[in-house]
Amino acid sequence: MTTSSSRAARSGAVRKVPALAPAGRPQKPSVYTGVRLRQWGRWAAEIRVPGTRQKLWIGTFETDRQAALAYDAAVFCFYGVHLPRGRNFNFPGAPRPDIPAWVRVQLNVTSIKAIAERHARGVDARLPPLVVAPATTATAMAAGPSAGEGASALPDDVRSTLHG
Repeated sequence: MTTSSSRAARSGAVRKVPALAPAGRPQKPSVYTGVRLRQWGRWAAEIRVPGTRQKLWIGTFETDRQAALAYDAAVFCFYGVHLPRGRNFNFPGAPRPDIPAWVRVQLNVTSIKAIAERHARGVDARLPPLVVAPATTATAMAAGPSAGEGASALPDDVRSTLHG
């Protein structure tokens, strides 16, 4: 009588083993395209070079947002603002590198890597932090401000600008 494991080995069946997270930590996937978590806790950004099977490793970053911004800058360097089907920016409203189209089409992968890495770190420093509103706040905001609300939620300098 044979065991099921030896039977599977003879038949050529492959048993799928779930991937373990590095160093006993649960694997936290990124919600951003082109971004993955490295074993030591930093975030890496990668993109495929158009027309080749080559991957361009952009770099590692402290946050997944920085890595996503680097990916977006690389996508912009390769394609401009008119992306092909299947490609999207992680942050459609974020600023892009200030590179004229005639220069952008002449860039090599080394230049694109350097531009994307530098741009991501600079833009991330200028963007406000991403804050996810609690469900109660989001529900209250969707319902609209009640009497006395709204104006008190604005900072004093913005409120004085609005009300003259």
